[in-house]
Amino acid sequence: MTRGGVTPKIALDTSSVRTRFERIKEFDPALARRVRRDMRQSGDEIIAEQRAILDGPLPRGVAVVGQRTKRTYNAKTKRIVKRRLNVYGDRDVKRPGRSRSNDEGGVGLREGIKKSLRTRVVITEKRTSIAVRTTNAKRTGATFWQAKRFRHPTFGHRDRMQYQAGMPYFWEPAFRGAEAAAARVDASIDEALAEISD
Repeated sequence: MTRGGVTPKIALDTSSVRTRFERIKEFDPALARRVRRDMRQSGDEIIAEQRAILDGPLPRGVAVVGQRTKRTYNAKTKRIVKRRLNVYGDRDVKRPGRSRSNDEGGVGLREGIKKSLRTRVVITEKRTSIAVRTTNAKRTGATFWQAKRFRHPTFGHRDRMQYQAGMPYFWEPAFRGAEAAAARVDASIDEALAEISD
């Protein structure tokens, strides 16, 4: 699995999974549907853990507590330049748990993200994977909420921006659960093959 996008994939031995799944599907389509459900369930367990993190307390607030100077090399001008960077620190959140509803029918930010989490199972000749993903990540805020820190308008007022700590809910459960999910898929396929060989 890579961190290239907001879509961690469970690493499967794709040719083996596909070959065994096709044998099951050819012999018993209903059994193949059950195996596919088991594969989706392996991703849904990861999503359940992600949703539990989103149900937890809000992260602490972030405030700019100072600035530091950093020297960097500008390849375009071939010069070393000084840049002033913000230094951030934690701050207590005023009115924790208060959330401005987004445009999804009055659903709060974290609720919208939870609803957007999906498991996708693909078993084709070219590709075999189980992907845990978010839908409409930009609209629900799934991408920036996953960040370490982000900046947003205060209750929609763009002239009053503030920093907020993100909540890294997405990657850790996916990476931690991927090995168990791959093992579960293998076991499910093996059980199904044992059923058709009896």
